[in-house]
Amino acid sequence: MSSTTAASSTDVGRPRSGRPSAGIRRERDVIAAFSEITTEAITATKLEGLLRLIGKQLCHLLGVTRCSVYMRRDDDRFHGAAGYYESGNISPAVQAQEAGIDGDYFSREVISSQAPVLINDVLNDPRPHRRTMERWHVRAMLGVPLVFDEDVIGIIFVDNVEQDHTYTDDDVALAELFGRLAALFIRQAMQGAELKDKAAEVARQKNTLEYLADVHQKLTHAVLQGADIGAVVSLLSELSAKPVVLYDEDFEVLSWSAPAALRMSQPPVIAAQIREIASVRGTLDALSVTRPSAVIPPNLTVGLGRRHLMCRLIIEGAPSGFVDIVEVGRSLGDLDTKLAEHGATVLSLQMLSERRQAEAEGQARDDFLSDLLRSSRDETQLIRRGPQFGVDLSEPHVLVRISLAGGEQQLSASASRSLVVNRFARTLGIGEPPAVSLPDAVIVLIRLTGTVAEPEGLRTHVESVVSSLTPHLRVRGGVISGVCRRPEDFPSAHRELRELDALARSFGWSRGVLTVDELGLFRVVMNSGRVKEALRFAHELVRPLREHGGQLLETWRAFVAAEGRVQRASHALGVHENTVRYRLARIKEITGQDPAGLDQLLAARMAFQVLDLAGW
Repeated sequence: MSSTTAASSTDVGRPRSGRPSAGIRRERDVIAAFSEITTEAITATKLEGLLRLIGKQLCHLLGVTRCSVYMRRDDDRFHGAAGYYESGNISPAVQAQEAGIDGDYFSREVISSQAPVLINDVLNDPRPHRRTMERWHVRAMLGVPLVFDEDVIGIIFVDNVEQDHTYTDDDVALAELFGRLAALFIRQAMQGAELKDKAAEVARQKNTLEYLADVHQKLTHAVLQGADIGAVVSLLSELSAKPVVLYDEDFEVLSWSAPAALRMSQPPVIAAQIREIASVRGTLDALSVTRPSAVIPPNLTVGLGRRHLMCRLIIEGAPSGFVDIVEVGRSLGDLDTKLAEHGATVLSLQMLSERRQAEAEGQARDDFLSDLLRSSRDETQLIRRGPQFGVDLSEPHVLVRISLAGGEQQLSASASRSLVVNRFARTLGIGEPPAVSLPDAVIVLIRLTGTVAEPEGLRTHVESVVSSLTPHLRVRGGVISGVCRRPEDFPSAHRELRELDALARSFGWSRGVLTVDELGLFRVVMNSGRVKEALRFAHELVRPLREHGGQLLETWRAFVAAEGRVQRASHALGVHENTVRYRLARIKEITGQDPAGLDQLLAARMAFQVLDLAGW
């Protein structure tokens, strides 16, 4: 009896033929299925492949043809992740689906119960989402939860396309066991993928740091070796394998470089019409220390050309231009952003260094001029020092005094000097000339050469400089000295300018440009300081002509300016010589004095100069 009982107990589920029962065979099939799943879980690079294999194996175990796998995401919603169908790949279609949406009580029951849910008659059961079932032609469906650590991390749905299928209790129990085992493999695969992603991110960050360290070393080494701004821009272009453009604040190109293979003859600048787009302008205006760079436009659009990685340059806290890496060939990426920001920092420091160097050189040049005007240095020493500042004292020079009106100026003394020097350099097409700032003026040293070989020829250029300065400075006028040919000429020329400026100020003169030479005898007379008497004399001289209209007075002015020559006066007035002679005769008749006489010419010249200074 006992032996019979023992035999019975050991042969449970085994048929008398000695072959395994159906239940044991199915358990072995599950083990075999997970043997293949284990290999996939170890070797798969993407979770989708593992999920598709799990669905496929469950279909084979249950004798159905289709499944879909949904995984829970961080938002706790279940999104399609993979699918299997023996007649084709349905993963893309599944990935467009979501389970547990409004009306999908079937999925919600699987999630809440954490157990398989079977619907044998989908068409007449209210739980499934009706449109989804009709679209997928489902007749009977089994929903299997993927439960890990008492939490549903996903759902597997299995069915036969457009066919009824009977699921036994063993099928449901097998599916539940399969789901729990599958959840364990899926969770481990997800954790492995997370670890791989973290390892890849660490490796990526390591490579980025090594790249940036190499960039830093190359840029720093170039600067220490004496590379200028253009060389730094070329190096940035080489490192990025893209064109690089350096702009000032007004988007004027300071420097640019492009790989030789691109064969560019012009800088690929960001077009003005692109910069004027509201969104682009807003992005550029928002760039700062905390947000130094942005890609413009963010997405390439027809008509907008290339994309530009714009990085703001900040020098001493002030916006000072942009570095632009232009998208040509390979798309702009994070490394380009790091490169642009690092390059912008190096260029800002380089530009600040060059600015400081220029300021120091400018200060030394201005100190040289100050010594020249005061004659505080030995003449031989001044001649020897001149060439290092671009000044050859053996050549003719003049001093230009830009007089500033009293009251508070818009700019500081140093800024005013820099602006005046910059305007002279632009107007004359020369390097920045030496200059000295005084409380009420800026004195500039100009070499006479080429088209500007005498003070009178310089007058038009100085007038242009004065006009360009008026929006920024309260300019009273400009005075040009006589020609200085030796170091000892400069102190006396400076003194003459100061005296003439004081004289002009006493008359209230402003905005015009005078030369010392044109005043002649007037300066000697005016040095007496009798300004009121001079004005009275001038008005009395021209009063008779004013009573006869302005034509005669205009002719007299032209005749005096022409140094008493009728032909030159007629040319200046645009009339016939006989007309000038007739008017001179009328002037003699009205004033009782011959306008062609030497004494009258001198008197009229001085009178007109007095009236010009007084603004009449």
